[in-house]
Amino acid sequence: MKLKNKLLSGFKNNIIFILLIIGAILNDMLLRKMTVGGISYWKPIVTTIPMIIFTSIIALFLSYKRRNYLYVALSVFFSLLNGMNYVYYKHYSSFLSFSLLKQLTQVKEVGDSVIKTLDLKVLLFAIPTIVLVVVIRKLKRRNFFEKAENNRSRLEFVVPLVIGTTILFFVFSTLSGTDKSRIMKQWNRPYLVEQLGIYSYTTADFVKNIASSSVPEIKTEEATVLLEDLVENNIDKQNKNEYTDIFKGKDVYVIHYESAERFAMDLEFEDGSVTPFLNKMASEGLYFDNFYPQHSVGTSSDSEFTFNTSLLPINNGTVFMTHADRNYVSLQKLLKDKGYYTMSMHGNNGDFWNRNVMHKTLGYDKFFSKDDYVIDEEIGLGLGLSDKSFFNQSIQKIKQVKQEQQKPIMSTLITLSNHYPFDDVEKYPGFNVGHLEGTDIGNYLKSYHYADLALQSFIEGMDREGLLDNAVVVLYGDHHAKISTDDYRKTFNYNQDTGEYYTKEDPEYTAMNGRFKKQLKRTPFIVWSKDKQFNETINTPMGMVDALPTISNMLGIFNPYQLGNDIMSVKENNVVFPDGSWLNKKHFYSASSSKLYSFESDEVIENPNLIVTNEMIDKKIDLSNNIIQNDLIRFFNGLLAHQKVLTPEKRSMMYMEPIS
Repeated sequence: MKLKNKLLSGFKNNIIFILLIIGAILNDMLLRKMTVGGISYWKPIVTTIPMIIFTSIIALFLSYKRRNYLYVALSVFFSLLNGMNYVYYKHYSSFLSFSLLKQLTQVKEVGDSVIKTLDLKVLLFAIPTIVLVVVIRKLKRRNFFEKAENNRSRLEFVVPLVIGTTILFFVFSTLSGTDKSRIMKQWNRPYLVEQLGIYSYTTADFVKNIASSSVPEIKTEEATVLLEDLVENNIDKQNKNEYTDIFKGKDVYVIHYESAERFAMDLEFEDGSVTPFLNKMASEGLYFDNFYPQHSVGTSSDSEFTFNTSLLPINNGTVFMTHADRNYVSLQKLLKDKGYYTMSMHGNNGDFWNRNVMHKTLGYDKFFSKDDYVIDEEIGLGLGLSDKSFFNQSIQKIKQVKQEQQKPIMSTLITLSNHYPFDDVEKYPGFNVGHLEGTDIGNYLKSYHYADLALQSFIEGMDREGLLDNAVVVLYGDHHAKISTDDYRKTFNYNQDTGEYYTKEDPEYTAMNGRFKKQLKRTPFIVWSKDKQFNETINTPMGMVDALPTISNMLGIFNPYQLGNDIMSVKENNVVFPDGSWLNKKHFYSASSSKLYSFESDEVIENPNLIVTNEMIDKKIDLSNNIIQNDLIRFFNGLLAHQKVLTPEKRSMMYMEPIS
């Protein structure tokens, strides 16, 4: 009876501490409800208790007056943590990481986009703090804390410490080997938040970033074997096909096409197709209609990196920001080795995504950025020049460089206008999107139509200047747009005849399931030339990592460190995503749910080879991360220079970084 009374007294005296824990749990549940789902799952609810106890237990050594200030401060912190993660998830479909601190400089550039993402729901996370303050004030009027101070025990921290430790050990004992691996690698943030809650994820992320502030070097023998196996495998699987060397020696114009989704190419309204010119290019060239970006939190910069190097992006940061000092074999360097002059062009600030530095690392000879253009028109976020003006001014710059260099050139043109939030509607040309007028997706389609007109003006302008006579144009969509599921539902479930929406009972209804939403993230990838000699639609699933190997074969160059495949030489291909998910023609594996789905039926299927496949996928992601984080290409080039690896024949096929 005495113990029971002590526990009840301790409970009563620490009611504010308990309310802090309850408020933190409710905020975590709310965050999961509004992002990944799984609101009733027990593990994150239970795990939150020790996380809050360990974070706030120091308060139990303070007087009640002082500890209340700390409790309120912690409640504010937890509210901000949940609110910021909610906003970030809406923008990037992921959660915040301490590794992203280096990217804070980008916030001022995309401020409008972030503000657009805000909504009143974020204020819900402030409710626990408000309740806490109200309760403290009411109890203070009753002299509750003075009475509790007189009855406090010096060992009152013991009970919560024991409870927190016991719960933590219990939860840890229920984790599978896969769960523990994911906590260590932090590949899949949504999965960790869904399974363990935002506080456990944030703690694990903090520990990981402290531990990885200096990347541990892998053993020399291990690094040598990894790279030698990769290089030899790439050399051995080189195959000549009908596309080998078809564009060798030609000028190369790469168009990094902002937020271009493939589904919009199939949409038509009263005013016609959303992307008539892009569709024309697809029908006249090589069109890869099953193409997936593989970006992480670096979005556009990740796509740039992967396209040019055939390496996957890291997912605990952004390569452009955190690993710009590494050695990479890139499209630019390989073409320069063949006598090309390489340049990049973008109507935004040169330091956005650290491009001023990273473009030198990739091997560009020249970077034309915002300061090199006349900013006579801005559309969208106000990040820089409108696409139409950018393209028109770029034509003259390309013409001048071509005349000066008298050699083949490679130029990357990075577009900008078709960027979220797609709300600069008055500057888009008139294009009626029917029942989607006034919706976010309707505005996106208007923006995309504008981008298509700008693209047309560029290709036609280049042709008038004679710059396409001996050239190939490579266009890729950098990532999917930020469009809500509800807007997709409005697009694909509208009955043109009745003017009403299909219900789930209608046979024509399109379900917004995981399979369909994954396919919506496809973007266009087109290889086009003026002579229209090669036109074909390729359906093999491919990722951004496969782009360089595919066009390298056409250009007569070779990257021995590539992780992708030449899609023209394979019948089957796995597309790997940085979070551990993957897909092929038949299946889609979701790392967040650890389930394998059939692309045909969207049903969960059992596959005895799934574990083996997942292990292969994990090894590929680990290899890419090791190459980037441990600068393994520089290391291997050193071994090559001293003839310590590969046979003389295979060494002769390697690209070697020129010594400066």
